[in-house]
Amino acid sequence: MEITPECIKKTLQFDGVNVLNINVKYPRIKIMPSVLYAKAEKRINGFYDSTVKSFIGFCEKKLFRNAAIEFTAQTQNDDSEFKPFGAVMTFETSYNMRNFLCIYLDINIYSGKGRGNIVRKAHIWRLSGGIPVPHGRFIEPSRRLKYKICEYIHKIIENQVVNGEEYYKISDMQSVYKYLDMKNFYLTGDNSYSFFFPQNTIAPSGSGIIIALLRSLPGTRTRSPALPSRSNSSVFTAATSVS
Repeated sequence: MEITPECIKKTLQFDGVNVLNINVKYPRIKIMPSVLYAKAEKRINGFYDSTVKSFIGFCEKKLFRNAAIEFTAQTQNDDSEFKPFGAVMTFETSYNMRNFLCIYLDINIYSGKGRGNIVRKAHIWRLSGGIPVPHGRFIEPSRRLKYKICEYIHKIIENQVVNGEEYYKISDMQSVYKYLDMKNFYLTGDNSYSFFFPQNTIAPSGSGIIIALLRSLPGTRTRSPALPSRSNSSVFTAATSVS
């Protein structure tokens, strides 16, 4: 299978001045043999085509209007150079094996005065048919499992704070539990899942998206994309910051 990036770049002007830069990179899927997977290609590519269309539509209307308003307000108060707004969409393929494909999108919208906020969304596909797979197919969204995952992540935070890696703005278990969404993960391997916390939740905005990598959990019900039944194995955790 080939996954190639499609790119769209646009610059929108107001009164002859660049006020908004749009930069989009999204996936184009080609599955071989294409005759057998034509429907899957059409469904997956159609989904990302529609996503990009909606994103650009939002940028050209609402975001452009906001940029124009800020430009007008700035020109009335001072004659400094206007720093344009920006809208960026990128993608990464985290898993492409055993009839499953996982891609996550990062969207960053910012004004000229700030670095913006990254929003991440992961999608899992079954290649035979191009069918989206619910995240609950891999990890049971139970309170018990969520609490167990939070315990591991909280230990990581405590250790890193002790070691001087203090980019977290919170360290209590309750906040970790509050901000952990059981659908906010992407596949990174067989029985391997990367959970991500939205930017500016458990760490300052400048730290980016915080990621916790888990390779299954002992005594819990997690499902490998390669297996039809639930599996239990050892656990490995690590936390990183992605800005």
